[in-house]
Amino acid sequence: MEDVFAGYERRHDYLICIDSDGCAMNTMEIKHRKSLAPCMVYEWDLGEYRDAIMRRWREISLYSMDRGINRFEALAKILVDVNENYKRVEDLDSLLNWVKTAKELSTDSLRAEVERTGSPVLKKALDWSELVNGSLKMISEKNKKPFDGVREALEDAKQFADIVIVTAANRTEILDEWGYYDLLKYVNLVLTQENGSKEFCIGKLLEYGYPKDHVVMIGDSPIDQRAAEAEGVFFYPIMVWKEKESWEEFREQALDRLQQGTFAGAYQEEVEKEFVQNLTR
Repeated sequence: MEDVFAGYERRHDYLICIDSDGCAMNTMEIKHRKSLAPCMVYEWDLGEYRDAIMRRWREISLYSMDRGINRFEALAKILVDVNENYKRVEDLDSLLNWVKTAKELSTDSLRAEVERTGSPVLKKALDWSELVNGSLKMISEKNKKPFDGVREALEDAKQFADIVIVTAANRTEILDEWGYYDLLKYVNLVLTQENGSKEFCIGKLLEYGYPKDHVVMIGDSPIDQRAAEAEGVFFYPIMVWKEKESWEEFREQALDRLQQGTFAGAYQEEVEKEFVQNLTR
């Protein structure tokens, strides 16, 4: 696999890491509703329970503290629920073990595990993931827009900071979506599920000499928050249903606080509290 970090250079003392789905791009709802959930219903022949399972998928993946988890982690959680309440899932433990122990939760990693083990449930998970990838391509880029305020925030941030996409999404999706709206010109590097966890990616970027109090991770999920905390950098939340307002505040307050050294302390605590309350209400 290509080393995406090869040749990367730090151009500024500040670094802004940005998640994509549900954070910069208004893609999370449509991807889960039109692709990930219905493809699972199809692959495991769960049509008679479709409404309940679709509802449960959205609860876990969009409107809870599990928001933003990797697609295979979400699949495992839902299949546990299916196995307990609707229909036996063959070989489920193999999927749960892979999700728990794999160094990389990606389609390529799963394919290698299927070839190694021949596990029935991992083969179905692989078929599901490839079906998802195919169905995502059928969603028009016109329906996967950046949230209001994203372009303006990137323009402002680019003046003093390096900008890196750090996402658990598929690389091809991100390049297509950001490229369609001409947003890649603001970005120094694109890091996706193929490059490791968000925590790992932030840690690798810190090796280029960014002071930790000059780095912020912008995200919409607790995964983003935990990755930032693990690496000792700031976290700025984009809150579900309040995305426009979140990006406006980032431009009007957070960017200045980052440069002035007043992001830490009360302001960081305030935005994190609002973030958690928004997902647990």
